[in-house]
Amino acid sequence: MKPNKLKRHFETLHGEYINKPREFFESKLKSYGKQKTFLKKTCSVNEKSLLTSYKVSYKIARCKKPHTIAEELILPAAIEIVETMFGDNFAKELQSIPLSNDTVSRRIDDIAWLKM
Repeated sequence: MKPNKLKRHFETLHGEYINKPREFFESKLKSYGKQKTFLKKTCSVNEKSLLTSYKVSYKIARCKKPHTIAEELILPAAIEIVETMFGDNFAKELQSIPLSNDTVSRRIDDIAWLKM
């Protein structure tokens, strides 16, 4: 971007930052970096729960069990096991695994398309 256009953009749209010192912007940049890593950590937990959901759905399909077994038996049993062995913090992570009847059905359909 041309310097004059950048300056005009900064002055017209971000006028409240004109008299701020350089350290202000450096601290903003650091906080943005920290925010980015925090977001990455939360996304990785969601990716893990998604992968777990697919794996459990695959096992349900292989055993030819009803789809509701995941939310009625598997997930509550897994939460109790983890709660007893490792504590409440890890059990809360298990509760984020999507294993409802419709979700398991969708996962099985996705896996079937991948196997074709």
